[in-house]
Parts: sequence; C-alpha cells; structure tokens
Amino acid sequence: MKDISTSANAPLDGVYRIATVSNLTGIPVQTIRVWESRHAVVQPTRSATNVRLYRRADIERLSLIKAAVDAGHAIGTVASLTDRQIKARFKFNPVGAAQTTERGCRVVVCGTTLGARLATAWGDRTDVRLQGVLPSLTDAGGTSTGMIDGPVDAVIIEASVLAPSLPAAVRQLQETTRARVVIVVYGFGNRRSLARLDDANVIALAAPADPAQLARICLLGLSIAPSAPDTFSELLVHPAAPRRYDDAVLDQLAQVPSRVQCECPNHVADLLMRLNAFERYSLDCESSNGADESAHAMLYRASGHCRAILEEALTRLMANEGTPAREA
Repeated sequence: MKDISTSANAPLDGVYRIATVSNLTGIPVQTIRVWESRHAVVQPTRSATNVRLYRRADIERLSLIKAAVDAGHAIGTVASLTDRQIKARFKFNPVGAAQTTERGCRVVVCGTTLGARLATAWGDRTDVRLQGVLPSLTDAGGTSTGMIDGPVDAVIIEASVLAPSLPAAVRQLQETTRARVVIVVYGFGNRRSLARLDDANVIALAAPADPAQLARICLLGLSIAPSAPDTFSELLVHPAAPRRYDDAVLDQLAQVPSRVQCECPNHVADLLMRLNAFERYSLDCESSNGADESAHAMLYRASGHCRAILEEALTRLMANEGTPAREA
C-alpha cells in the first residue's frame, strides 16, 4: 500500500477512514480488509500512523463490487474487472438511486454559514435539495426541528471544534430526524473525537468541504439499501418510557407483605430499584473512547426498556393483588 502523511487534526480532503467507508458502502469493515488482502479490489493509502485512507474512487469501486456480489456473483469473478466492465456486465444501478433522483436528496444543514454556502452552490441542482437551515446543532435537537418542511434524508453539521459533547448531540439529532446520512464538517478535532463519530456512523470531513463532494456523499449514502435491523436493535432505536415508580414507592413495595406466597411483588420491586440504579450508572459512566461511549449508550437504552417492562409487570401484579401501586 502507498504511504501518505496526515495530521491528527486535519485529514486530507477527500480521504476517508475505513469505518466511514463501511458506513457509506454498507460493506462490513472486515469484508473490506479481506477483499483488499485476497483480491486487491482497492489499494488504499496509509497515514503516518498506518491508518487506511480511502479516496472517492475507492468508495465508488467498492460500491460497484458490492452490487455485483449482492446480485449473486462471486467476488473472485468480479475483483479483476474494471469499473466500466462491471457497469456494462451487470448494468449497475444503485439501490434507491431512481427514487432519490425523482424527489432529490432532502438535506438539512445545522450552521448558517455552511447553509448559505450550500444554498448558493446547489441552487441549480435537482438531485439534492436544501430542506432547511438551522442556526446550530442545539436548535436541531429541540423544537426548531418542527420548522423543517417534511422528512429528512441527510443532515450536515457545521462544527468549528469537535467538542466532547458533540457525539451525544449528534445521536439525539439522528433519532429526531431519522436521517440516513449525517456529516460533520469540522475545523479542529482529535483522533478520539473522530473515533466517536465513526462509531456513531457519522462522516467527519475537515473544513472547508467542497459542496459538490458533500452532495456526492449524501447521494451515495442514500443509494445503499440499509440492512434490516434485528429485533434488539430495532427496540433500541426508540427511547425507553419515563420512570413510573420513584425510589420511595419501590422501597415501600419491596417491604409490603404480599398476598402471593412467593413474595414476587417484593422481588420485582427490588429488581426495579437495581435497574434504576444501573440505568443512572450507564448514563453517567465515563468513557475512555468512542466504542465505550457507544456501549454505554446501548446499555442505558437497554436497561431503560427492561425497566419499563418490569414496571408494567409490577403494575399488573399489584392490580391482581387488589392493591394498585402508586405511580410517580
């Protein structure tokens, strides 16, 4: 592989790390590595710290290869073909490209300066459409989102600095808008902040970003059909319901004599107290890197849903005993 140098705070413009490439193409990171080592599908460059760096042409080729493999062709039969040969042989047409072209990719920008720039640059385009511009990421997570006209396909965030609080704010924005593509255009940051954004499937680009490049990323991200989430992942997409019983009520229920001989209501109340404590712990637990932060976010959601299920069970159990529990 070629060697190329880049600083920690300013990756080369138009060059992407493997986690971002995986997000854009829908190809697992391990599969990309295998395709490189065994079939030489692409040849990424390397940073001074030995990090793989992919160019736009690499991403487009990987998308072509994936389309052919998804159509049933073995990787060994297509890896040696040129991009033109793949397009001609398999009549490559990215999933969702037609519908995206018809209505245009609907983009919301958080940041007035970048929003004004894209409004001018995209003025004559029909494939990408500026759906709205919000002053900041804070506005996107609040009531200002109601000012956006209709669904959102992609969100582009302008951030002068990759602050520690940014990944959490971006996750909230993803949940609010359900945008399939989220891009952060940043001025300064560090490897830890970039890793956290990678873990959140957010594409990070050093400013200034080319408007045409931003449009290509949005369109490419929409052309990849998302994998159907498993039941657990689908559950975690939605936030857990708020608590129904406070600690004082649960402490009382854990000690009240039960008509059920096995004392199940007392045990359920005790379990809920422990779940509430763990839910708070997972929310406040410090993270040493992006992967840890994502894991804690998952645990927070999972414990919240477990708590909500047990609260409903406790409510029904107490009603069955004829002593409905007082909710908070």
